[in-house]
Amino acid sequence: MVNTSRRNNPPDAPFFALELEQSRPDGLVFVAAACSEAEGGEALEMRRYALALLHEFFRRRGGALEVEDYLQMLRGAMRFIRRRILERWKEAAGELDLAVLTASPSRLFAARYGGGGLFLFRGEEEARSLFGGEAGSAAPALGSQDDAEVIDSPLSPGDVVVLCNPAVARVMGARDIGVILKRAADPAKASLFLSAIAERKGAQGPLAAVIWEVPNYQGAALLTEEALPAATETGEAEAEVEEEVPAEEGLSEEDHAERAKRQWLSKWRRRKE
Repeated sequence: MVNTSRRNNPPDAPFFALELEQSRPDGLVFVAAACSEAEGGEALEMRRYALALLHEFFRRRGGALEVEDYLQMLRGAMRFIRRRILERWKEAAGELDLAVLTASPSRLFAARYGGGGLFLFRGEEEARSLFGGEAGSAAPALGSQDDAEVIDSPLSPGDVVVLCNPAVARVMGARDIGVILKRAADPAKASLFLSAIAERKGAQGPLAAVIWEVPNYQGAALLTEEALPAATETGEAEAEVEEEVPAEEGLSEEDHAERAKRQWLSKWRRRKE
């Protein structure tokens, strides 16, 4: 088993990797989840529950599964997670977002309730949104009667995948992700750029994303509010992508002033930390 979290404990982490069988070419399984903006309370408990369930499922049965079975497994897991969360939190659960993926070295499967973004970047091609839609698109809410939105996609060595929480996905589109990954192929540097651009485009709430290059799942980079870059690094990243990502049009002077104030306060807080 390969744990890739700060606490080395899958239920507390946004992602983990499991080695099923060394003899199988698809024996490494990567699992990640992103939830609502609030990285605490109900949202955090929901993410922990989803990851703990998937971790236990693969630990017990993963070795007997073929990659083609992952899609049906994910559908069933999301239904089970939804039912248990609605039983526990009732109406409040309808406001929670959850995006979950499982991946082998050759294929990715993902599902979501509510917001959350998932992007694939392949070589010199344009990045694309695997969930479809523009920035801010959403699937049926967890509290609805509909099943989760479920997708699958083939993977190749060198592909870069980005899973974002709703706060990031609301302002970042496939073009933005493509610009970042063309300038910063290394996942750790890409997470720095992602933070800078998302803030520049007005992202509100804690930012969270998981970025990794296939098949190096152990080398995944994590963007969280606990590990945001220093203000000087953020400024360098903003300057480097300034000409690549267009600023939003149609904003009033008051809007620009408010955004500048938020960015200044954010950098000031980081300097104090």
